[in-house]
Amino acid sequence: MSEILQKIKDQKIVPLFYNESFEVSKNIIKALYEAGIRVIEYTNRGHQALENFTRLKDISHTEFPELLLGIGTVKNIQEMDDYAGVKADFIITPVISEALVKHALERNILLIPGCFTPSDINIAYQNGLILVKIFPADALGKNYIKSVQPVFPGMNFMPTGGINGDYKDITEWLNGGAIAVGLGSSLIGKDFNEEELTLKTKNLLQQLNHN
Repeated sequence: MSEILQKIKDQKIVPLFYNESFEVSKNIIKALYEAGIRVIEYTNRGHQALENFTRLKDISHTEFPELLLGIGTVKNIQEMDDYAGVKADFIITPVISEALVKHALERNILLIPGCFTPSDINIAYQNGLILVKIFPADALGKNYIKSVQPVFPGMNFMPTGGINGDYKDITEWLNGGAIAVGLGSSLIGKDFNEEELTLKTKNLLQQLNHN
């Protein structure tokens, strides 16, 4: 966890996306990688997700060295095992349960669970996890993390869902106690252009890391 936690802290954003096309998925990763991104969440949101992810992992070592490629929107133990079997660097869920957490710990899977309530966060906390996704973040607001943080010392929070892909909005979340934010469609639009995505992401990283 220490390596990915540090990379996420340094990066301050974790791009997340899904596309049915392997080639489009590869091009999105290439654009993000060229911008300096080294942690990406591919999401399990379509029929081609497992096949695409498997192929992306196969090429990542040679085409995208040092990239940590994880899978998100994993909702049950079977999906967790499927993606652990193709060497996902980490697994992100939109929900949390004792069963999911304990299975991940037993199999030495790096799990970042989705939490909404303090009770959710407590499941992660009591099982020794140190990073959770706050989801859906926009439903909870930018003061939520500061409100719960004192109760869970040492826990790190990554809000995801409804966050704007601009410096001002992200900075407000970071100032509110987040170590990073998950960015989906606000960063990677449906009609994305590879060069524009690289430039937009590179500029955003420079803004976030020069302040």
